[in-house]
Amino acid sequence: MTVEVWDPSYRHSEVPLSQLPDVYRSIPSDASLGLTLDDGEDDCVIVTVEPEFSTVTALRDRTFYNLQLVDDPEQVEIMVAGEEIHWPKGCILPRETGIQVLLEAADRDQMWSRHTWVEQ
Repeated sequence: MTVEVWDPSYRHSEVPLSQLPDVYRSIPSDASLGLTLDDGEDDCVIVTVEPEFSTVTALRDRTFYNLQLVDDPEQVEIMVAGEEIHWPKGCILPRETGIQVLLEAADRDQMWSRHTWVEQ
């Protein structure tokens, strides 16, 4: 798993998925965290963790999908790693949700069936 941290300087590392809980606990709550499982593969999972929220994006069959908690496609501005982007409001998740989903990602079929995904 690729770990990227902006606190405020950038750090990059590779760790096994099993170390994710320790990595998450070690990051200050005001830092931005980017996590990618199977980076560069056709079945990767990308999680951003910000102080107030998280997002989860998955690549499957050459298509990107966002995890959605609420059916609200309205685009809102959010800050991710210090950059402003537009994101569907229903796909902005509680901070801990991104980590929980990433821990489920070892079994992609179960991850896909347990959550609602919308095409980007």
